[in-house]
Amino acid sequence: MWQRLILNMVAQVVRSIVMPNGIVTAHADSRLIFKPVNGREKVVKLPRRVTVMMGFQDSEGNISRLIVGDHSGAVRTISYPEMKLDQSFQLTVSRVTALSVHEASGKKMVIAGLDNGEIHAIDESLPKGSLKLLKLDGAIGLISSNEEILTIHSGWVRDVRQWNGDAMTPARRLFEPPIPPNRRKSTQLTLKTAAPA
Repeated sequence: MWQRLILNMVAQVVRSIVMPNGIVTAHADSRLIFKPVNGREKVVKLPRRVTVMMGFQDSEGNISRLIVGDHSGAVRTISYPEMKLDQSFQLTVSRVTALSVHEASGKKMVIAGLDNGEIHAIDESLPKGSLKLLKLDGAIGLISSNEEILTIHSGWVRDVRQWNGDAMTPARRLFEPPIPPNRRKSTQLTLKTAAPA
């Protein structure tokens, strides 16, 4: 009886994407589950737990694949809504922390940021399917690519670089706490004493 209860328990959701026709959830036990608005749910079991996930649009604007990064440093593509594992690209052994799509001349390529600061381009046409573009000091939290320019967020730092790693502008903190802290002047208010009742 206890075994049946344990099997029916759903592992914690670590990532999710809401689609027009349903929701895809990534779970702590390495499963991806698609729960459609109508129909039966579909499940795919991955080798490692998902750390980041995004939908990949086809030329007509429909989500045709899911792109997921995991704890092992791999990026995988899953067909959607079939939920079949399509391709895997092993980048490093550091977990994937950011994904983005770069589109140039009508062709799309995936850009992945890693916990160790590396940034990789992923495409079938590249040797071994991926190419390391550059490496920064901190973990990559967010990345976007536009016209061969990468905008990278690592913690509070925003960095703009070319694909070869050259800095476009000096990296800067998005938030600088005041140094020294601004001190408010203490103002004491004196209220008139109330007249006796």
